[in-house]
Amino acid sequence: MESRIQEALQYFEDFPGAKVAAVARLFHVPLGRLRYRLEGRQPKKGAAGHNTLLTRPEELAVCRYIDRLDNVGLSVRKEFVRDAANLILRERSSKAKAGNPPAVGQHWVSRFLTRYGYDSKKQKTLDSNRQVAEDIDKVNQYFQRLREIIETHGITPEDIWNMDETGFQLGVGKDQLIVTKRERAHYLAIPTNRESATAIEAISAAGRHCPGFLIMTGSKHMARWYAESVGLDEDTALGVSETGYSNDELSLEWIRHFDKHTASTAKGLKRLLILDGHGSHHTKEFIEYCDNHHIIPFGLPSHLTHILQPLDVCVFQPLKHYHAKALDLAVRDGCTNITKLEFLASIKDVRNHAFKRSTIFSAFQKTGIYPFNPHVVLQVLESRQPHNPTPEPQFPTGSSPFETPLTLRQVNKLANNIMEAVDEFPDLMASISTDIDRYVRGTLAMSTELVQTKRDLGRTKLAETVAKRRRAMKNKTLQTGGVLTVAEGRRMVQRRVDADLAAARRRVQAAEQRARNGYKRWFEATAKEARKWRTSGRLEPAAVYETDRRCRLLKRF
Repeated sequence: MESRIQEALQYFEDFPGAKVAAVARLFHVPLGRLRYRLEGRQPKKGAAGHNTLLTRPEELAVCRYIDRLDNVGLSVRKEFVRDAANLILRERSSKAKAGNPPAVGQHWVSRFLTRYGYDSKKQKTLDSNRQVAEDIDKVNQYFQRLREIIETHGITPEDIWNMDETGFQLGVGKDQLIVTKRERAHYLAIPTNRESATAIEAISAAGRHCPGFLIMTGSKHMARWYAESVGLDEDTALGVSETGYSNDELSLEWIRHFDKHTASTAKGLKRLLILDGHGSHHTKEFIEYCDNHHIIPFGLPSHLTHILQPLDVCVFQPLKHYHAKALDLAVRDGCTNITKLEFLASIKDVRNHAFKRSTIFSAFQKTGIYPFNPHVVLQVLESRQPHNPTPEPQFPTGSSPFETPLTLRQVNKLANNIMEAVDEFPDLMASISTDIDRYVRGTLAMSTELVQTKRDLGRTKLAETVAKRRRAMKNKTLQTGGVLTVAEGRRMVQRRVDADLAAARRRVQAAEQRARNGYKRWFEATAKEARKWRTSGRLEPAAVYETDRRCRLLKRF
């Protein structure tokens, strides 16, 4: 609508005598709206109020934040928009307002979304036939966006990664095939332990896999988990949570773990990380860390991970199979209690069997990611709807010109245009003024986004500082062999700390006593030498004046 109105306004500039009603019919725009625009009124959408809390560049920065999440398939809630706006206001507030920083009002988010043309939509339930048709459209859009990102950033197979989480029950296996002639039911007594653990895994289209990241149930790290006899790789990371599942904090730790082990082997500038829509994967901290470390998070369509996610399609099934097989062998070898130690001792071999290069290659091939082939997935969906032919996916080419520069490359390009215009066309002051205005607006938009990055980097540095302090703590052996409960371990650690403090106090007291004895011997030797000197006349006699001004000689000093 706005583009047609602009064309109509341009038509009036070219033909000033044209009739308003005729032009409105020609360009298919409302007559009343065209009259308002001819009178100089501005459209409500995109126009800021007179007393807005955020400036125009700051609001554009918030729009970029929303678009960045939406473009990678991660849902944006109103709380995210409110948090981003309040962060900008807190950074601008003076010290006098530090205790009560300004915040946007109750209806600010709704008005902001309306002003910039955003809509709040709910997912609707569909019948099975309509759902299949919508799934095909979603898959087409998914592969279009995937191809655009890969081609735009020149991402190689070595830099295309997929991450996902899978859960384990430490002592729960599955039925196994056995060889027998008996027809009755066969059972194997397994010491069932339904305690949960979670593995966060990542694989690349080049056949590599990231070192393991395991989440154990509990709140403390136990020393025995890290014993060499357990056999875990040194690169394996362990986290703890009360439920044994991932959360926002652990997801942020995982992205750091991923960046640590993949940044050095990256072939290009950017790494593409394909992930599902779990809430912990699109927190502001997670997204900002990805932006700051050249990682592009790319969300999978909802309810389609079973056919689009490589880990779900080919890898997790053999991972669960080999875990159940390892549990079965442990029981047959005489293990009567499946605990965290047994799980950790077996997980290395389980992962080595599951994460084979051939399996990883097959996972990316069957999901159409690499080699890029959307038809592999579309054929699966077409089989559910045989009477409705699937339209061929259309992959758009080219890129639209930018109006406000929002990247460093665009800012530099616009700056060069300004300098060339100054040198070649010194009389085009209006054009130069327009370029300068665009340059300033783009610079302010980027600066505003850096405010949010600064906050998230501060959190990252704080978390790293805490982690370094924990690593610097001494990790002494509490006991060789045997079993310890958490309470017993804590008591042993406290007794050792108390013993170390008592020994330190004794050393300090002994040093103080030696110093006092040294001072005493020195004073005695000095007094003895002084008496000799007074006896020989080298020193005058020592005298003390009493309160009544009488003088008394000291015989010993």
